[in-house]
Amino acid sequence: IKFFYHTDFFLSNEKKVADWLLAVIVNEGAEIFSIDYSFVDKKQMIKINKKHLNHNYLTDVLAFDYSENSQIQADVFISEEKVRANAQEYSQDFSSELMRAMLHGLLHLCGHKDKTPEQQNRIRNLEDKYLNQL
Repeated sequence: IKFFYHTDFFLSNEKKVADWLLAVIVNEGAEIFSIDYSFVDKKQMIKINKKHLNHNYLTDVLAFDYSENSQIQADVFISEEKVRANAQEYSQDFSSELMRAMLHGLLHLCGHKDKTPEQQNRIRNLEDKYLNQL
C-alpha cells in the first residue's frame, strides 16, 4: 500500500494506516498486489468523476480495480476536502471520517457493494467493525 499526495494534506501515521488496511484485506480473505491511495484536490476529483463515471460532482472516494487472479491491484482516490465536509455534516472528527472513506474504497475492492439498502447496511456495519479495530 502506497500513499501519494497531490495536495497539502499528508497522513501523519502512514505505517499504522497501511498495517490496518492490510489486516482488513486479510480478514476479508483477499490478497493484495498493490493499492495506491492518492489524495487529490476537489478540482481533480471532479475531473476523475467526469472522465471515468460521467458524474459532474464531487465524491469523497473513488476506487479503480485492476485486480487479476484474486490479488487486489487498484488506485483509490480520496478528496480530503469532501471528507472534511462529510465529517462536519455527520458530526465526526476528520480522522475518523478519513479512515472510513479509505476503508469504504477498500471494502469495494474486496467485493462489497452498496447499491441496495441491504448492501449499504452491510458495508456500514463492516466499516464500523474495522474502524473499531484501528
